[in-house]
Amino acid sequence: MRQALNLLTLFLISTVLLACTARRQQDQDLLIRYRANVEDVLNRQEDARNRASGQSVVKTARSAIGTPYVSGGRNPGGFDCSGLVQWAYQSVGVKLPRTAREQSSIGQRIMRVEDMRAGDIVAFRHPRRGYHTGIYVGDGKFVHSPRRRSSVKISSLDDPYFNNTFLGARRVSMSADGQDLVAQAESRMAQYTEERAVRDMERSRKARQEAATESRKKGKQSSQVSSQRKKKEQVRKPSEQRRKSRDKAASSRKGGKSKEKVRSSRQSSKGKAKAASSRQSGKSKTKARASSQQQKKKDKGTSRSSRKSSSSKKK
Repeated sequence: MRQALNLLTLFLISTVLLACTARRQQDQDLLIRYRANVEDVLNRQEDARNRASGQSVVKTARSAIGTPYVSGGRNPGGFDCSGLVQWAYQSVGVKLPRTAREQSSIGQRIMRVEDMRAGDIVAFRHPRRGYHTGIYVGDGKFVHSPRRRSSVKISSLDDPYFNNTFLGARRVSMSADGQDLVAQAESRMAQYTEERAVRDMERSRKARQEAATESRKKGKQSSQVSSQRKKKEQVRKPSEQRRKSRDKAASSRKGGKSKEKVRSSRQSSKGKAKAASSRQSGKSKTKARASSQQQKKKDKGTSRSSRKSSSSKKK
């Protein structure tokens, strides 16, 4: 009996607790839905105010069309690009940073043109001319103060120059405090500088690694080439030695032949000289013989004449 009562009390307590927890869960769900509805309403109201303020910014910027470009200008007497944007936003009570680079880093970034709305800041960056800002007016067009010797005008984002240098749009809350936007721009610029320094360091490290790997590859290639050259030289050396020995043997054979030729030529020349000298000596002997015979004939003739003369004298 006591066990049954205990079980009954436990059952009642658990049902009460479950009911309380379910009630609490329902209350929490209702609270979440209420908060979501309130936030949605507030967001819609803020969006409506931002749209109205954006239209006011566009109207103010359009009123400056034709105003000449002045470097550092930010009043109706003359504007530069960031001065025009800052002046137009001041008309709705929003204080923006001064430079185009800072203006291109504040607020919410919007990349697609179809998501942009009137009053958004459009940002551009040229590699040599730097940053440039304007105010979007809708239909892919924006109002800006372009450059020196020009005036405030409306241009199209489809223009090749602006299409190639377009960074995106920046949407600023029209209820934002000016100090908050300036601090936001400064912090984002510092963060960008740090990220850029890190990227530069990473690039330089990668470049060094690539240079080291390239040098190692070149060293390996040069070592391979040198080893191949050594192998070729080792292969060429015995062949060259054989070729040199062959050349020496051929030259020695040629030298022996030339020596033999010289000897034979010398011997032939000597033989020719001996033959010529023998012929000359033979000729000289024949001449001498002929001259001696003639002398003998003369002597006989003279002896005969002398004999005749002596006989005639005796008579």
